[in-house]
Amino acid sequence: MAHLLMDFGEVISLAQRETDVRSMALAAGVPPAEFTARYWECRRDYDCGLSALGFWTDVLNGPPGGQLLAHLVERDVSSWLYLNPVTMQLLGRVHAAGVPVSLLSNAPRELARELDRHDALRTFAHKLYSADLGVAKPDPAVYLKALAVLGEAPADVVFVDDRAENVAAAAALGIRAIRFTETPECLAEIERAVSFSA
Repeated sequence: MAHLLMDFGEVISLAQRETDVRSMALAAGVPPAEFTARYWECRRDYDCGLSALGFWTDVLNGPPGGQLLAHLVERDVSSWLYLNPVTMQLLGRVHAAGVPVSLLSNAPRELARELDRHDALRTFAHKLYSADLGVAKPDPAVYLKALAVLGEAPADVVFVDDRAENVAAAAALGIRAIRFTETPECLAEIERAVSFSA
């Protein structure tokens, strides 16, 4: 039986809602298209451990004043907490079969600490976040750190992520890597993969 290592954003969670992005852009006083571009341009450093103040200062080209920082952090974290019911049903079946499941997510500390408390993830064996590890997918180092924590050989881990580059990087290390598409075929492939040791 393999160890299932799951991404969070757009795998366990749904994609950010446009209304949440527009709300953050409005609060920041930045046009939505420009806000979205800046948000993702600066996100990797935040995922790797940059402070919330540092991230939002980069996004806004200046430090957020007053209560704006706290507001943006709260809205950003909450925007990632809509769970994908298809994935949750899959995880229910996998957990019931006794398969160990862990999390490997590119996530800043604020989101990571919220996920640590999230009831939907309470049965996960390990919850690993890029901000805590100091490195983010698809850097090979993040997978090696995850394998060390899991205590598993690459061939005994099934990794699921929605981004092709993250899947390719894991596969290059000998991990069974599956790109998440939410299709019945993908879900069946995941369940078949975790049912057998490599």
